[in-house]
Amino acid sequence: MKITLLILLLLSLFLYTIPCLANTSFELAYGVVPAKKSSVQQGDSWRLSYAQDLTLFDEFLQQYNLDLRLEASMQRWQDINNRHNHVVSINPIFQYLWDSQPISIFIEFGIGAAYFENSHYLDRNLGSHWLFEDKLAIGVVLSNKHRIGLFIMHYSNADLASHNDGADSIGLSYGYIW
Repeated sequence: MKITLLILLLLSLFLYTIPCLANTSFELAYGVVPAKKSSVQQGDSWRLSYAQDLTLFDEFLQQYNLDLRLEASMQRWQDINNRHNHVVSINPIFQYLWDSQPISIFIEFGIGAAYFENSHYLDRNLGSHWLFEDKLAIGVVLSNKHRIGLFIMHYSNADLASHNDGADSIGLSYGYIW
């Protein structure tokens, strides 16, 4: 029920932003989630993201060669014992692009919100179902249509709960832009 409400909230946010939309993209990512202790196996992370460029602040951001997009994602984290944790997140992403053809290089960063189905994963006590999602990525855009990148995402409650082991996801992504 909570996941359904979150998905409806994310969809309503995207409908709200329709007047300022430009490029749209889907991205599929695979990452690993390291355990806190070396004696515990790491987990796998699969992530599907939908992103829309926001043109609200273009006049200001373009002078710094930045773009802003809103990214909504669903993730499935799974450990070696087939235990899983579903994650839904929304994140405003700033992207710096060195534009050249046919290959452009990008760096992106953002801080958003994520909801975790379980507040425990592997040997980590995340402390809360609601966490901050920090994203840092670097990659290339090929022919203005394909994105290939490396990313690191950090999840934490910023010490707003009694426990805050936090978690990272490190991996590769592929996106298609239209």
